[in-house]
Amino acid sequence: MIKKLSKSKSLKIDSYKGKVVLFFPTPGIEQDVWFPFPYLYLGPFLEKAGYTVTIIDSRVERDWKDRLRTELKDAFALGVTSMSGPDLKPAIEASQIARGMDNNICIMWGGHHASALPDEIFNENIADYVFLGPAEFTFPKILDSVFFKKEFPSDIKGVLYKHNGEIVGNRVPNAAIFNYAETPAYHLIDVEKYRSKNNVTAYFKTRGCPFKCTFCATGNFNTSDRLREQYHNELKYLLEDLNFNALVFRDPTFFLKASTVMDCAELLYSIGNKKWKGQARGTFHRQYTPEQFKFMKESGLTSVMFGVESGSQRMLDLMIKKVKREDYIKSAEVLNDLDIEMYASFMFAMPGETVNDLKDTIKLMHSIKKIQPNTFLQNCIFLPLPNTKMFSDAVELGYQPPKTLQEWSDRGISSRFEERDDITWMKKSVYKEYTKIYNDEFGVYKLAYEQEKLKDYVNPMIGKEKTVEGNTTSMFPESGNFSVTANDVIDE
Repeated sequence: MIKKLSKSKSLKIDSYKGKVVLFFPTPGIEQDVWFPFPYLYLGPFLEKAGYTVTIIDSRVERDWKDRLRTELKDAFALGVTSMSGPDLKPAIEASQIARGMDNNICIMWGGHHASALPDEIFNENIADYVFLGPAEFTFPKILDSVFFKKEFPSDIKGVLYKHNGEIVGNRVPNAAIFNYAETPAYHLIDVEKYRSKNNVTAYFKTRGCPFKCTFCATGNFNTSDRLREQYHNELKYLLEDLNFNALVFRDPTFFLKASTVMDCAELLYSIGNKKWKGQARGTFHRQYTPEQFKFMKESGLTSVMFGVESGSQRMLDLMIKKVKREDYIKSAEVLNDLDIEMYASFMFAMPGETVNDLKDTIKLMHSIKKIQPNTFLQNCIFLPLPNTKMFSDAVELGYQPPKTLQEWSDRGISSRFEERDDITWMKKSVYKEYTKIYNDEFGVYKLAYEQEKLKDYVNPMIGKEKTVEGNTTSMFPESGNFSVTANDVIDE
């Protein structure tokens, strides 16, 4: 159904253009990871412009360094995506490998960290260009400028570079366009390396988020949706052609538009025997009719994710969540009636949060669990993301952010307080009391996949594993970009 872009002359492809390597960083081999989404979207645009594209994903390739050196020998450009954490370490290393090549590789960075702090990237001399926001439409233009040694396009937005020692370019990020005709470049990856043991895949129907929660970077750009024909074809390809057994909609607010949600439910119902889940706001309970809720259940809806974040209305208002504490309780009641899992994520130790706020959160968690016993409660310790309001709040309260890419790559991102030493935005006396109450309530917190391994959590998305000649087999080696997307380990 989804085929390689045609190499016909009708696409005006210049077959004499060069090779581009796209590198997806993460420290060490990981099992059960999502596709490298930024490059699935970017790849077709580069191919259509006449470039040969190779994707190297360090999450699934043990010897990525050797392969990178090999692939760069006949390439002229390297693209690197970046998140504000440990992923920066291999991203830096890949750039340094490119800098050491004899064939003068042009290095281009994108992703959240580069978009938020582009000057840092240039200061460490690991990039020639930095892209701000999605780059499907700008990346090919810059490649042409480099490949043909042409003058840099003067009217292009969201691209920075150095000229005579100065960082120049337009700092206005590109819009989050997502309704273009190009289909994701699944042909550029080995799909089986991304097939989890539970045979679950992920999909984005929407790019961006219309809300402006102060802790989140996703809402920094506008939103754009795949067109109906596009997401129908792409979902059928994943579930029918590639035979994934379950699907996670990774849209930050998938359940926002009832018309498209019900259209997806009808499509999934027609495919049959597939489980699915998506993320909703607390207002989920009043966005659909009882008949629509029932049909979503019949179509395979198994779990609904909520970024609750806090049980304190004061904190919800500070985060500009635009939702009431009671909404989550009412949504729990709806899901309990449907016998659908509620997957509720909470955030702790936020700037400005008090011990009383923590107590309110714990109370809400107990209330939800009482109403809907089939609820998984996920704990996350606040992580300051640059270029967000809550990041600035943390700095004002004493947080000293990393100053170099190495420091950013070394910072703690754990969801366990005993593994974090960076929470300096809370007063020591408050932090001591806060963590005591937290630890008394939760003990040593375990993530979903850790609880699943211990059989403390039964994942409702578990389906048939991929089989070969009747035998169950692992699809992995032994061991949440140029747009803002997740680089999360699958807990499905």
